[in-house]
Amino acid sequence: MRLKHVCLALPLGLLACPSDDAPPADGSTGAATTGPTSTTDASTSAVGTGSTTADASSSSSGAADSSSGEPEPIDYEPVLLDCAPGSDHPFETQTNGFMNAAAEQVAAENPRIKDFSSDLLGNPDGPYAYTTQGNSDAASQAVAYEGEKARTVADTGLDSTPLDGEAVSLWRYDGEAWTEQDRQMTSVDGVYGFSDAPLSNNNRQPLYAVLEADQSCAPHYTWLLDPGAPFVLTDIDATLTLSDEEFSMQLFDVEYDPLRKGAAVELMQTWASKGYTIVYMTARPHLARPETRAWLERHEFPAGPLISAGSLAVGGAAEEYKSAWGSRMLSDFGWEPVAAYGNAETDIGAYEAAGIPKDITFIIGELAGTEGTVPIEDDDYSAHIAAFVDPYPDAE
Repeated sequence: MRLKHVCLALPLGLLACPSDDAPPADGSTGAATTGPTSTTDASTSAVGTGSTTADASSSSSGAADSSSGEPEPIDYEPVLLDCAPGSDHPFETQTNGFMNAAAEQVAAENPRIKDFSSDLLGNPDGPYAYTTQGNSDAASQAVAYEGEKARTVADTGLDSTPLDGEAVSLWRYDGEAWTEQDRQMTSVDGVYGFSDAPLSNNNRQPLYAVLEADQSCAPHYTWLLDPGAPFVLTDIDATLTLSDEEFSMQLFDVEYDPLRKGAAVELMQTWASKGYTIVYMTARPHLARPETRAWLERHEFPAGPLISAGSLAVGGAAEEYKSAWGSRMLSDFGWEPVAAYGNAETDIGAYEAAGIPKDITFIIGELAGTEGTVPIEDDDYSAHIAAFVDPYPDAE
């Protein structure tokens, strides 16, 4: 097995350097170096084709949504799965149990789950972009859900050992039934990739990539908004968390719960209650998606797309990566920001490069109010919520 590392310049004064097979810094994972169609190569070839449909009792329901074309959006309460190993699901996978003895040993010796799963963003009829594509990759009509199945020991989140040669099936719930969309084996790097899968018909309902070996799963969210749709953009570290050090502490202690800025949850909940989509964009690497998503859910931050980097992005790399994604949302998708939150020079620079006005760029921390941005005072969003968010009109 090969260990996969990210290079981290840690706020605690520690340094972890990458191995030669670390993910590239341009935002790609190596899962699809030639675009989504690379998921059909020999290392990730499908082991099952066609679809299997199951309602809550695992019987066919004849759901109305078609597997071809764009799904008609339906507003239903999403069904979210428990993704812990050994969980029971409202459907049956084709297999249950490890196929590869080496992968089974890796899972037994490494209890910390380091699976990551991409999200897909775009307009209902396209174009789309998925969160594992590189900075220079243009939004397109390609649909891809990519990820990695991996494990590590409890006291480090800096590296992972992939689970290779195991079946992963992609499951979709359409408001009536669960359907298996595709199935394939993980590569030697634990990577899988599904191209041209049907999109979700509800932004809050993820597709799930299920590791059949132990029934653990990872969500793939699909966030499709019309051109002109308003949204709120936010950084995470030292913007929602208390400081950058919180992330470092979480990496070394799986039980550590990062502290939050004052009223950070209330800020995002207030925006969401008014009908605005929250987009989380972090310089954290894909490798940290499990911890990041779990933290957001644990503290009841509103559901929203999570954009992460191929490897830990700092300095100019962070600004380039964030400006690329900002441009996709504003220029390619035509989404309209109503507020953008950050704490660092890279946030300020990236937001400006993407075309986000300074009068809706809200900066917290030491740089609050610099470079023409709007300051968030006292490391707390309470006053900002009362003065700006509460009176802001609801989204139409």
